[in-house]
Amino acid sequence: MGKTSETPSRRTLPFGLVLQCVFALLLYAFFSIYLFRPYMSRFSTAHSLYDVLNPAAAALGAYFLSKRWVYHWTPSLFAGAAYGFGPFGLGFTAFHPLAGLSWMMVPWLLLPAVYWRRGKEPDMVRLCGRAMFSLLPFAWIILVFWISAKPWFGPVSILPQNTALTLRDFMGLIFPLHEAGKHLIFGLYHASLAMALMGVFVFAKLQRIALLIPIAVGLMLAFWEPVFQVSPAVWAAFPILFLSVLCGLGFETLMTAGKPDSKWIAVCAGFATGLAAFFGGLSIRIILVSPEVFKLTALMYGAAAAALWFLFFFARAGLRWPWMRWVFLTAAAGIDLFFSACYFVAKLF
Repeated sequence: MGKTSETPSRRTLPFGLVLQCVFALLLYAFFSIYLFRPYMSRFSTAHSLYDVLNPAAAALGAYFLSKRWVYHWTPSLFAGAAYGFGPFGLGFTAFHPLAGLSWMMVPWLLLPAVYWRRGKEPDMVRLCGRAMFSLLPFAWIILVFWISAKPWFGPVSILPQNTALTLRDFMGLIFPLHEAGKHLIFGLYHASLAMALMGVFVFAKLQRIALLIPIAVGLMLAFWEPVFQVSPAVWAAFPILFLSVLCGLGFETLMTAGKPDSKWIAVCAGFATGLAAFFGGLSIRIILVSPEVFKLTALMYGAAAAALWFLFFFARAGLRWPWMRWVFLTAAAGIDLFFSACYFVAKLF
């Protein structure tokens, strides 16, 4: 997968890159503090610190990882936020801080595999080196759970062992706020999912099959019995990270999509519209125990659908309007992230 729109005339200066990274870190840190500040008094200082640091650090790691394929700053920012502050990542704050540490380090430990010998010829040295580096996050997760189980450390149960995914968990992909706070949710928020769908189309065209190997291994382990005493749900961090990067890739593609790409925008917009109508219909059923979550879900899908339909008409009319596209996409993704994350954290605590 290559960057979607990098041109020699738009290269970012090294100082600009550093400034972007610092700004991303500050935004992640401020948002994390805002989310958890009302609940810090319920826990020890150390536990509260981990709750704030882990999502922000995970988001920054995913941000750096996405920069390998995503050129613009805002799509990378939301790719990181989709991983660090998504329903899957925030779910770890309900458990021992070490559980969050295992998930948080996955994007950071994948950086060597992604960037090693970048720009060099794809020879056997690069292939073997990247394959070895891809094992680092797997080894890290095993190490964290192995240490936590040792008598000299605790032992500490950082996550229940019976957390293997089932087919029912895939419902979290379209209904991420369902059962928030009860278990780890396999999914992204609403606008992020619609943008990740666009990223899937781009990825399918680029056909970078090797990238799918650690993702497939992680997904497979998430459905198995515990391996090396690791709670199976932790392995789902790999496919969630992949979907988060696809979210950033889809965001960037939507910013630059032209008339030939309008059919793919229509598919994403139709996907979000259908889900908005479905959950909107469920929200008016008086037999539901908590229709509020259905209303929020319908609203978030509706906002994403509206933004995507505007982009569809821009593309069909041949209107580039990059700033207008940026406003629609940023508003849809930002509103969804803010309200969904706040709802999710409130349900956790």
